[in-house]
This record gives sequence, structure tokens and C-alpha cells, in this order.
Amino acid sequence: MEEARKLKSVEYVSIEGGEPFLYYPIMVKAIEEAVNLGFHAEILSNCYWATCHKDAVEWLIPIAKVKNVELSLSSDPYHGDNWVTKEVRNAVKAAKNLGIKTEILAVKCPEAEAPCPSRIEGVKVNLWELMYKGRAFSKLTERANKKFWREFTKCPYEDFTKQERVHIDPLGYVHVCQGISIGNAWQKPFSKIIKEFDPYENPILEPLVRGGPVALVERFGLPHDEFYVDACHLCYAARLLLRSKYPEILTPNQMYGETNSNRIRNTA
Repeated sequence: MEEARKLKSVEYVSIEGGEPFLYYPIMVKAIEEAVNLGFHAEILSNCYWATCHKDAVEWLIPIAKVKNVELSLSSDPYHGDNWVTKEVRNAVKAAKNLGIKTEILAVKCPEAEAPCPSRIEGVKVNLWELMYKGRAFSKLTERANKKFWREFTKCPYEDFTKQERVHIDPLGYVHVCQGISIGNAWQKPFSKIIKEFDPYENPILEPLVRGGPVALVERFGLPHDEFYVDACHLCYAARLLLRSKYPEILTPNQMYGETNSNRIRNTA
């Protein structure tokens, strides 16, 4: 965060996961440090901890004491049995009582029988597209509607020429999109990584900027199917094929469904 402050362009620090509440003392300390350094802080959670209203209040009291902190709560069929869980309701009520600014994030679920509600306990639900990468790539693409692969000539979620956000994982990798690393903050100062970032000098990002996942496939002459669900589906499939060529960029293993243990088994 000290490195981020040097840039004078970073406004928000978002603590995401996995589930950050699993590391509760470190999470609280992190938002305190972020606010003390002049950032707005955000925490993203699935609310597993809000088993009842009183529990939710106790978990949130230390967060309410820190100003400029927002709470983003996940609520959809991927995080529970339906669009709204009792844990989310408890968390929203507790946050309201404590004066914590709250929003609810939901991911579109094509197989859901009921529509996504527009509000939960009076809080607006922001509905996001399902991106077919990571676990969605391996588990949800089979039954999804697909389009001709040449339609995906642009990344719909990131403008790498005007990068507005990056993700830093626990291993230090700095991602412009999860699984595309532009450096490691434990090996090189974060501020320097950002200042030196040029997508046109990156062998993965340059074709993505020029023509999206289609250009990435064509740049390396990669084998491919005729149809994909979305741009993320095609891009992720291409990146899987390129990992051995660019291991320092297409990393870490966890972003590609591979742990150290199963990698050992696969290569044994």
C-alpha cells in the first residue's frame, strides 16, 4: 500500500478472496492501514460468518469503526442454494444498523429457475455477467450457448491501454486480468511495475489489445474449437496452451486450476 501511494493515482484498495474474513485480524489491520494512507477501502465477502443477526453485528463492529470502508456482499446461486441466503440478509441488516455502506454483487446464472431480485433488504443488487474462465471454464461451459470463435475480437472487461485496476495475489503477482501477471511485487517494487507497464511490449496483451482473444489465437497459431461461450472462454483456453511458453506471465498455477500437489502427480 505504501508503494501504491507513491503512484498518486490509486484511490481504492479492495480486499477480496477467496474469502477475506477467514483471515479476520489481518483483514481488519489491512483496511485500517489503507484508510490511514488515504485510500477508500472495500471488502468483498460471501457472508459465511453472518449466521444470525447478532453474530453479524459482532463481526462488523471493528469494520464500522474504520471510516471510508465499503462492504460488497456476494449473493447468487453460486454462493448458496438460491439468489438470497439468510447469511446475506443478516449481514445487510447488521451493516445498515452500523452505518456501513453496502452493495450486493450477483453473477448471472443461466440455469436459475427464479430471476435475480433487484434488491435485498432494500440494498440494490448489481448483476454481473458470468465470465467463463477458471472454475466456470471447467464446470459450466458444456451446457451454455456458444458463438462462432471469430466473434471475440475484443476483451469486454479490461482496457489494457487504460488499466484502471490490478489484482495482487498472496504470492505477490500483479494481475491485469486474473492469470495474466505483469510482475511480482515481492521481487520488484509495485510502483515500478505499474510505471513500466506497457501492454504493447507484453506478448500476451499485445494481441489482446489489437484484436481480442481471436488475435491471441492467430498470433500463435493455436488449435481451437469452432464455438465458445464468451471472450473469456476463448482467451482462457488459449492461455492454457501458452502457459509453458510464458510461465512468468500466465501464472500462478492456482489461477489455472493447478496446485503444486497435482502438478507433481501429473508429471510423475
